[in-house]
Amino acid sequence: MNFDRRKFLNRTVQAALGASVYSAFGNLQLVRAAAQANYSFGDYKALVCVFLYGGNDAFNLVVPTDATHYAQYQAVRPTIALAKNTLLALNAPASGAGSPGDGGSYGFHSSMPELQALFNQANSPVGIVANVGTLVRPVTKAQYQGGSVALPPQLFSHNDQQAYWQSSPPSNAPSTGWGGRICDLLASVNTSALPMLNSLAGEDAFIRGDSGNNYIMNPDSAATIDAPDSWDDNANNLQSAFDALRASGTQANALERTYAAQMNHSIETAAQINAAINAATSAATSPPAKPPFESFFPNISDGDLDRQLCTVAKLIWAANNNVTGYTGQKRQVFFVSTGGFDTHDNELPVQQGLFGVLSKSLAGFYNALNKYGLASTATAFTASDFGRTLSCNEDGTDHGWASHHLVVGGAVKGGKFYGDNLAGTGTAAMPSLALSASNPNDAGYGQMIPTTSVDQYSATLASWFGLGASDIALLFPNLANFTMRNLGFV
Repeated sequence: MNFDRRKFLNRTVQAALGASVYSAFGNLQLVRAAAQANYSFGDYKALVCVFLYGGNDAFNLVVPTDATHYAQYQAVRPTIALAKNTLLALNAPASGAGSPGDGGSYGFHSSMPELQALFNQANSPVGIVANVGTLVRPVTKAQYQGGSVALPPQLFSHNDQQAYWQSSPPSNAPSTGWGGRICDLLASVNTSALPMLNSLAGEDAFIRGDSGNNYIMNPDSAATIDAPDSWDDNANNLQSAFDALRASGTQANALERTYAAQMNHSIETAAQINAAINAATSAATSPPAKPPFESFFPNISDGDLDRQLCTVAKLIWAANNNVTGYTGQKRQVFFVSTGGFDTHDNELPVQQGLFGVLSKSLAGFYNALNKYGLASTATAFTASDFGRTLSCNEDGTDHGWASHHLVVGGAVKGGKFYGDNLAGTGTAAMPSLALSASNPNDAGYGQMIPTTSVDQYSATLASWFGLGASDIALLFPNLANFTMRNLGFV
């Protein structure tokens, strides 16, 4: 595809203009809405974003098993196609709502038996959302190639597309993420000063709000501030100086008082969170005895995703069991992540490990909460920079656009495929797997055009979480460009 400078400038201006207009007016509306919000909930719910850094190739995660579609898949991926007899069959409806929508049948990658079992069970807690990606509005192949509609900024770029997925609407340097903005709007729901949003995977766009009390912690605990080392000759003096710095209300300078207040709040929050985690760890030994949370996560000794999700499960348990110092939580948002999905080469052996970890971790998270009677309180969902090319480059794939995603939880209407075929009929449409020239979903080079937007995916989760339609419209202003605004998977 030849580079067209006019198209590039047109798309850049459209995206920049959309972002600047939203930045000027949308944020002000959200701040005002957050100040006026008066939500009240009698139940508890948690959203858990599982971000797969690097750009997950879900075309090898969910693979056709019927003869027609498998032949297309094998033709377009000759060197990285999975053997048909290794695929784990998924018992989704064959036609109508909840089916793949293309008349085909599908299976999971061979390293995902845990999620396959959950997908296929009665009252399944696992759903597949098809062909999701960043969109400003619906886009056809002709519109993309003709440059006639606005597109997300810097498609196929890791950093930019991570930011778009997590911020939505588009901005190359987002000031807030949609997880943070949800917490801004629901700030009045929780009756404690504890953070509503906890990241166990560092700082990123998703967790940023305008006014929310968000918290970054380690995968298995909240970080604490160590006292000066006892071996230091000046330890006592250092301790005295530190205690004086944070002594409440004793500083003459406003900056010092602010520092003291923030430091004390951080210390107190860490103590409350760690006490909640410890209480959950001890819960297994209390009658009636239950397996410890750790037993549901087989990779917990060497896997960050297992550690993160195990800790999230413990905090959800604590919020629902009146743990001293951790009460008053009605809504919580968690951000966890894992990496390694940038599979330009050596994809097959790498995916064997990546998908195995993902399956065990997500299934372990659901099974742990289910064992403790809390499965319906939490919905975990995957996100990633972008999908990867349907076509392959010898033993790997390149940066793409659309991808399939997983939602897991007791509230999920699982065992089904979900998505938007852009006709608003409610029947998920898996994308064509034909070679590029004859594929209406292929923008070029195997980069698949999304038929379901990040905004539709996110808005469905926000609706389950309890946000009203008007606030969801503020959160995701581009949602107005799509006919289907709730995908119905929860």
